[in-house]
Amino acid sequence: MAFAKKYFVDIFFKGFFMGLTELIPGVSSGTIALFFGIYQTLLSNIKKIEYSSLLKFNLKRFFKSIDFRFFFPLILGMLFAIFSFSKIIHYFLSHELFRKFLLSFFLGAILTCIYFLFKDIKISLDKIAFIVLGTFLCFFISFFNSNFFDLSLNIYLKLIFCGFAAILAALLPGISGSLILVIFGIYPIIINALSNISNFQNIKIILFLSFGIFLGLAIFPRFILFFFKKHYHQTLSFLIGLMIGSIYTLWPFFTYRKTYLDSNFILVNENFQFPNIFSLEFIKCFAFILFGSFIFFKIKQLSTKKHKKSNEDTCI
Repeated sequence: MAFAKKYFVDIFFKGFFMGLTELIPGVSSGTIALFFGIYQTLLSNIKKIEYSSLLKFNLKRFFKSIDFRFFFPLILGMLFAIFSFSKIIHYFLSHELFRKFLLSFFLGAILTCIYFLFKDIKISLDKIAFIVLGTFLCFFISFFNSNFFDLSLNIYLKLIFCGFAAILAALLPGISGSLILVIFGIYPIIINALSNISNFQNIKIILFLSFGIFLGLAIFPRFILFFFKKHYHQTLSFLIGLMIGSIYTLWPFFTYRKTYLDSNFILVNENFQFPNIFSLEFIKCFAFILFGSFIFFKIKQLSTKKHKKSNEDTCI
């Protein structure tokens, strides 16, 4: 009984940090799962779920295939983190100065992630090609953000697709699902919906996104390990390219316009601009870039030390 309680608290704690990181573009819940040593368990348990039984309305077999002992505390922890901190993130994104500071912090985090990922690959022509492909794809996609607040059929199809793509990113260490939402320009919409979940319009937004996530969970875990085993460096190179391309989206020196969504305004990037490097605003933003970079550098150091200690204990 005591062991079961300890296991529940342990998985809940790990789920909490996975959910918290998914609110932050650039930090993957897959990375956190890998850090806590539950990554392969997570993928294996997702892969075992018999989604075909659900389509055949065989609910008994579907639920039997789910490891509730693992998933219940994990999902509970993730949901607790997401709904507890979404309002704070939404507040920062809705105020121009705080938004600049927040994006600066994320930009520093992304630059650090890119640095460490580059250390994992040996540069060659094919890897450069995948990096360029990922960079241009991400940069190209960022130009389709201007009309995404029109709540029509298009936005709902976009939500399904983004949920589908975001869960892939969330499962892959190195890039986050929330960063995919940033890339496709719907991150503010999701944060706004999570912070006002009682609104019916927001419930619809979450449901359509969740449908895309469900489709992704039914497909991706079966292929992720295969691609990482067979094409690890090419996959990693493409992810690095995506992260480089996302620098445009995370650039903190845009001018903004206000767009209203269900009586709540959201700031949207309007015009790209270069900052005055001698201005107080630039100095403050640069300080947050350094702060974000430092925090993620220390997280990586701690993760590396824990991994080395784990290997030493295994050898002993």
